[in-house]
Amino acid sequence: MKRSCSASGGISRRHFLGASAAALAGAALARPGRARAAGYPAERAIQFIVPFPAGGGTDLVARPLAQGIGEALKQSVVVINKGGAAGIIGAQQAARSVPDGYTIALGSTGTHTVNQSLYENIAYDPIKDFEPVSMVCYYNNVLVVHPSFPARNLQELVAIIKANPGKYFYGITQNGSSAHLAMELLKATAGLDLPGVPYKGAAAAVNDFLGGQFPILMDVVINQQQFIQGGKSRPLAVTSAQRAQALPDVPTVAESGFPGYQAIGWNGVFAPAGTPAAIIKTLNAAVQSALTQPALAQLTQNGLELHGGTPEELGRFVATESEKWRALIKNANIKAS
Repeated sequence: MKRSCSASGGISRRHFLGASAAALAGAALARPGRARAAGYPAERAIQFIVPFPAGGGTDLVARPLAQGIGEALKQSVVVINKGGAAGIIGAQQAARSVPDGYTIALGSTGTHTVNQSLYENIAYDPIKDFEPVSMVCYYNNVLVVHPSFPARNLQELVAIIKANPGKYFYGITQNGSSAHLAMELLKATAGLDLPGVPYKGAAAAVNDFLGGQFPILMDVVINQQQFIQGGKSRPLAVTSAQRAQALPDVPTVAESGFPGYQAIGWNGVFAPAGTPAAIIKTLNAAVQSALTQPALAQLTQNGLELHGGTPEELGRFVATESEKWRALIKNANIKAS
């Protein structure tokens, strides 16, 4: 005798299938890597991976930025410094994180546009393994000479070097840094025979420069501003497309005879690839809000220039800059230190 499931004593086939579908859908949403935008980020604190040590220049940006993002989202944003291997270790960790919006990273010139050309076999793809969220800031570079050096502007410097090929050299603050690439781009653009001597960090390079060990240096504005104001270094040109806010009287390389030249450092926020679009949109809005906060605005006095924008704009910027530096690194035979 066949049994049937009645409305009062059992479950109909239609109800069983509906309940099963609902359960499967709920389970899918609960799996790692899935996230519901609704209510985000109510579940827990957001981890903000900074691929450089605490206390450095990038960290000075990351901490007020994290605070601003947290205030906008009404959730804690915890900075996790994961330094090592020129940012590769931290970027790799971020790329491998669950794409649920609870892990984001602060990318840079090195991690997202240079390392893939400077180092062999890095374990992440800066474009395929990340979702761009927003640009945060630019770091302008400035070309300076020791006060004892005769050049008063970029044109005079170029003329002196061309008249004395190989005689002078400049200090490389760090191989693959924005300042290093800015100088190599200038050398390629102007046709200069100006060897570079690598240092283990900006502090050592600046100390030797100030001591007269070499006459020419490319460095970030935020590092050089105090020495420029104190008359210990003479600025010739900045490397951005427009004049630096912190050095309005210093011309750009472009307006000093090399149109189209631009070489800047930068920071931007990224999430692991696969992070839902709705969450990327929420994070982008939080970054734009953070950029209006006084704690970040204060950094502009030292040469930092804040720039927000859309995820699409950051994605295009990373792709363009990656190709630009890939060509330069290959042609100039730049190697990792």
